[in-house]
Amino acid sequence: MMPMTARSLLLPALFCTLVAQNGLAGQDAGDVLKRLEKKYESVRDVKVSFRQVIRFGVTEAEQSFNGTLIMRKGNKYRIELEDQTIVTDSKSVWSYAKNNRQVIIDKYREDPNSFSPDKVLVNVPEHYVATILGKEKLKDLATTILKLNPKDSKSNVQWMKIWVDDDESLMRKVQVLDTSDNLTTYFIERVSLNSGVKDSVFQFDAPAGVEVIDLR
Repeated sequence: MMPMTARSLLLPALFCTLVAQNGLAGQDAGDVLKRLEKKYESVRDVKVSFRQVIRFGVTEAEQSFNGTLIMRKGNKYRIELEDQTIVTDSKSVWSYAKNNRQVIIDKYREDPNSFSPDKVLVNVPEHYVATILGKEKLKDLATTILKLNPKDSKSNVQWMKIWVDDDESLMRKVQVLDTSDNLTTYFIERVSLNSGVKDSVFQFDAPAGVEVIDLR
């Protein structure tokens, strides 16, 4: 099962990558952030396929898996992982652990210290200090690296980095270092914006024979 810290960082990290689809060449960090915010205003829903690699700070062990994220503005999302599914319609949250054959249902709670994509991306300059670190080749692709440092000392994130393909203006890689020194790297494989995601995607029906624990 995905660790709680990694799960809480998944949405903002991926969503921060999705809106970075304008050219970065010749710009400073402030210009890039303005483009991110403007792009986000036009994004209603997103579908993403990704690969995630976590290196744990204490043990230095690594965990890798593939997944998909479907999200719509208003804190509605669905994360499908190899051993876990997490769904919320902004009122309830379903967490299905496939190995345990158990579904936990709870109320969706708005945490002022959480990293909701809606909150993060609408006011990126307010929450982060951004710098452009430079260029780097990734699989023969020239990329620009942008680093975001949170201004809030109570943040669960030490920093985030995103790699943007200079030619196609698409994200190729994201890294998040949390306060437990866990380093999470995302490789974005496919992205679809504004495809008209239906409400039913953000509901979850427990499979037959699965234990359901309702905490609402």
